[in-house]
Order: sequence, then structure tokens, then C-alpha cells
Amino acid sequence: MDSKSKLLNGKNSLLIFAACWVFTFLAVYVLRQVLIPRDELDCYARVITLQKAVNQWDAANPSKPVTEDIDENALVQAGYLQPLSYDHDKHYYFVGETAHGLKVKCNKHEDNPLILKLTGDTILAVLVFVVFCMLRGYVLFAPAGKT
Repeated sequence: MDSKSKLLNGKNSLLIFAACWVFTFLAVYVLRQVLIPRDELDCYARVITLQKAVNQWDAANPSKPVTEDIDENALVQAGYLQPLSYDHDKHYYFVGETAHGLKVKCNKHEDNPLILKLTGDTILAVLVFVVFCMLRGYVLFAPAGKT
């Protein structure tokens, strides 16, 4: 190690990595808000609302669950959903197969599931962490015998 290098201990590593993770999470969130059109973000929010209504319908009507097309009027009449106002020509909601069973989907491009998003944020955080440590002169792994 040269005189400008500093050995990074476990506590500082965790603190710096946590800060990098928070930074990348916020950066990805801001970029998502800026780059994804508002109507598409609203589409994803409506998927959550419709999924709750479909789950309630399926629990109350196990003999005729929603499996493909969603009848919003039936969900509203049953009291599981407040009437939604959106451009029905632009957005189409249906129940489709996912890795976790049948779920409500929107005809827009699907957003990554949460686990993939968190994995991506963590990978970015690792990259930011490594670059930050290199720029600050931290040594992640000391050569043998020089600890």
C-alpha cells in the first residue's frame, strides 16, 4: 500500500455502502419519475388498485374468479372498486400469468418486479461504492502481510 491509501475497515465499509445504496436508490427513483411518462406511472398505480379489487372479488366468488378480462363495472357494483377515470383506448387491464400466479397487468410495458428493481439498485450501489472507494484512496483488500 502506498502512503495515500487507507485500509477500509468493516464498519466504514458498511456505512459507505449503505450511503451508496441510498444514493443509487434515490437516483433511480428520480430518473424513473423524470423519464417515464406520467400516464404510464398512473397505469402502474391503477394495476395495484385493480389487483386489490380482483383479490377481493376472487375471495368472495371462488366459483368464478377473474382469469382474463377485468369487468370494472362488476367490481364497482360489488363495492370492491371506486370508478376509475382513464383513457380506456390507451390503457387495457387484464389478468395474466406471472411467476407468482395470475396477476393484474397493464397493456403498457411492464415494470420490473420489485426484487429485480432492488437487485438492480444494489448492483448500481456496489459500482458506486467501488468507484467511491477508489477515488478516495480506500483499499478494499490489503495485500497479504500488509494489514
